[in-house]
Amino acid sequence: MRFLVWICVALLLLAGLVFLVGWLLPATREGRAEVVIAAPPAQIVAVIADVEAQAAWRAGIAAVERTGDGWTEVTARGERISFVAEEMGEARIRLRFASDAGYSGTWEAVLVPDGDGTRISVVERAEVPSPLGRILARLFFDPEAFATTYLAALKSRVEGM
Repeated sequence: MRFLVWICVALLLLAGLVFLVGWLLPATREGRAEVVIAAPPAQIVAVIADVEAQAAWRAGIAAVERTGDGWTEVTARGERISFVAEEMGEARIRLRFASDAGYSGTWEAVLVPDGDGTRISVVERAEVPSPLGRILARLFFDPEAFATTYLAALKSRVEGM
């Protein structure tokens, strides 16, 4: 019986330590990436704005559904991420998003003509309020890699048109 009590105490201490570590981690994470795409800004914005077609060229997106004020991406894992466009112009795109996995944030792209193409710089900021979610996000999600992968898929889609 005493052994069982010690195991319970150890598990409670471990849970408290995990919570403390998660609480001490910053709630906001940021990923940045940029690429030059051989197309004018208007063409790039048109591809980004055609959200229903994104499931065809972005890995991990199973479906996209239009909503009253934006759209919802359904990932291959079943996560639902809702987006609202705050700005959708040829110089800047700014989106707000919220996931049913417990995080939310902003996605911003700046488009600048560059020779015969366009330099697109992306910054994604996500806030994870849950201490356990902060730990899991650091273990399983790299926002910079995600932004880089997104831009590579966008470049392939736009230049392949």
